[in-house]
Amino acid sequence: MTASTSEVAGRVPGPGAAGVLLVVIALLFVLGGLPLQLLFGEAGLLLAQIVFLILPVLVFVRRGGFDPTLTLPPRMPSGAEVGGGILFLLGGLQLALFLTWLQSLVVPVPVEYLEAMSSVLEADSFGRYLWLLLVAALLPAIAEEALFRGVVLSAFRQKLPTVWAVIAVGLVFGIFHLTPQTAFRLVPTAWLGILLAWVVVISGSLPLAMLLHFLNNATVLTLTAIPAVRDQSTDLGEQGPPFQLLLIGTILFAFGLSVLLHRTREVTESG
Repeated sequence: MTASTSEVAGRVPGPGAAGVLLVVIALLFVLGGLPLQLLFGEAGLLLAQIVFLILPVLVFVRRGGFDPTLTLPPRMPSGAEVGGGILFLLGGLQLALFLTWLQSLVVPVPVEYLEAMSSVLEADSFGRYLWLLLVAALLPAIAEEALFRGVVLSAFRQKLPTVWAVIAVGLVFGIFHLTPQTAFRLVPTAWLGILLAWVVVISGSLPLAMLLHFLNNATVLTLTAIPAVRDQSTDLGEQGPPFQLLLIGTILFAFGLSVLLHRTREVTESG
C-alpha cells in the first residue's frame, strides 16, 4: 500500500534509507548482475543496469512514499544551463587530469588492466560503437545519476550542510566503483561525483547531470574504444599534463560555474 499524495508531498529519504538502498543494490549486482554478465556478456550488463539499478531506485521512491520531484528533480535545463554545464564539466575534467596524475604517484596505474579494458571496449565498427555508447555511457549515466545525485544527494542534504553533502556523495560514488583492480580510479571518480552533485544543487536538474555524465562517459569511451584516438591520449608522461591545461581548465570551470549560477538564478526568479 503506497502513501497518499498529501503524505508524499515534500517527503525525501533520509541517509539511513539511502544507505540501505546502496547496500541492496550492491548485493543485487554481486548476486545477480555478475551472473548475468557471465552468461550474456555485454547484454547481461545492460540488463543488470536496468533490473538491479534503475528499477530498485524507482521502486524505492514509489514504495517508500517519497516525493519524486524532490528525490529525483526532473526540471529540464535551459540551453544556457546545458552550455554552462558542459563548460563546467570540461574544465573540471581537465583539472581531473592533474588529480589523476598526482594520485598515480602514490597508486600506480595498472597498465595491463587498462590494456585489457581497451581490448574489451574497442569499437571496430560504427554499430559496435553505438552499442558501447548505450551499454557503457547512456545507461550508466541515467542509472547512477538517479541513485547518487537523486536519492543519495537528497538524503544527505537532509542531515548535512550542502558542501559536505556534495563531498560525501562524491566519496560514496568513488567508493561504489572500487574493485581491487580500480583503486587508481578513486580520486577522479569521486571528483566527477562531486562535480555532478554541484550541478544538481545549483540547477535543481537531474536531467542536466545525466546529460553531463553521459558526455563524460562517451568521451572516455571514445578515447578507449577508437584505436587511433586512444594511441594519442593514453600517456600523460612522467611530468604530468601540460601546465596550460591547468590554466585552461580553471578558466572553463569558473566560467561554466558562473553561467550555471546566473542562468539558474534567472530561471528561479522568473518562476
